[in-house]
Amino acid sequence: MDRSFLSDQAVVIASRQFVCARLATYEDSEESKLLKALVPTRSGELENSVFAILAPDGVTRLVRPGRSMRMGYRDAQAFAKALDGIAAKYPGKPGETAKALPLAASVPVALTVAAADSLPLVILPKDADKAMLDGLIKLAWSPELVGRLQYARAGDTKDLKGLKALPAEAGNDILVVTPDDFAQGGEVTATLKAGQPDSWDGILRTVVTRHTVQVKSMRNHLPEGKRKGVFYEPANPVTDPQEIQARERNRPAKP
Repeated sequence: MDRSFLSDQAVVIASRQFVCARLATYEDSEESKLLKALVPTRSGELENSVFAILAPDGVTRLVRPGRSMRMGYRDAQAFAKALDGIAAKYPGKPGETAKALPLAASVPVALTVAAADSLPLVILPKDADKAMLDGLIKLAWSPELVGRLQYARAGDTKDLKGLKALPAEAGNDILVVTPDDFAQGGEVTATLKAGQPDSWDGILRTVVTRHTVQVKSMRNHLPEGKRKGVFYEPANPVTDPQEIQARERNRPAKP
């Protein structure tokens, strides 16, 4: 994430007028095709980052797509101003609210994103029903919690492997996890009881208030990961030439 732009408060406020989609470059074949079509590259392949703003039809390009917002805007203030200008042309419908939970593709992907962004991870049970989803949707987009949690739905019990303090009888409860530094697992720090939705808001607010944000630097994080033998393999092959080279430099030696 480009912290100099996307963490700027003016950009955060302006972005609330948009549907923001963060695609996991190499985790979904269809998403990869879209990203590759948006930005032609020197290599002719999908490279690691793509930035675009599309009209509500999901097709019309409102700005020239590029590798990042830095290619079109001199700083965060200019970007926020541009967002406000675009949003004014597409005001949306009065009273329109979010109707979906921003779920990651899987628990492993969500754990990786949450660890990278230093966010708590909310894991729904595999059999989460409509009432549970509706309750979380309302909370996820509330002013106090929006953007402060990552979400995923468990596929099976192996998705919970590596979690510490896992309740013996989690059943259909929702787990709130603090990921470890390299997304190899995490600690269950709170549980949202399936039959007690009125308590969820208070629990989640407490979680985000107490959560300590860790700022990682590539200079320290990559060597430490290599030393510990941690190496992330996405679902699809990496096609960015520079990223391939960087990955090979940081690949742990085989035992």
